[in-house]
Amino acid sequence: MKIKTIFWISITCIFIQLLPLLATFFSPDFKLMLVSDALGSEPSSDSITMFDQFAFVLSFIGLGFISIIFGAFSFNDLESLRKVSFLFFIFSIFWTLPDLLNFILGEPAAPIPIIILGLIQVGLFYYGSKKGIV
Repeated sequence: MKIKTIFWISITCIFIQLLPLLATFFSPDFKLMLVSDALGSEPSSDSITMFDQFAFVLSFIGLGFISIIFGAFSFNDLESLRKVSFLFFIFSIFWTLPDLLNFILGEPAAPIPIIILGLIQVGLFYYGSKKGIV
């Protein structure tokens, strides 16, 4: 599979993963639903403030990661693309690991489709770093 195709698929996965967080900026009801899932039916104002900061920071980290992947499209040689794909693989592990561990431990975590999208990214980036083509 072409490494740049892997990058496009991963950009799409990351954007889909970010959609719930981005939606909280525009829908107070949706934000309350997400906060209630993790913190109970009547979250305090401090809990909502912490969630707002969490959503804000994580959204920008995700958008930053997308921007870096877009920057990787400027590479054309196979060796560089594979190295970058490996670095994205490492970052994706740390992007996905908290939700995966929380899910395994039965703690509040992202929905399963979001976790699966993260695991798809991890697998694709690893594949790109080993067997990807230009």
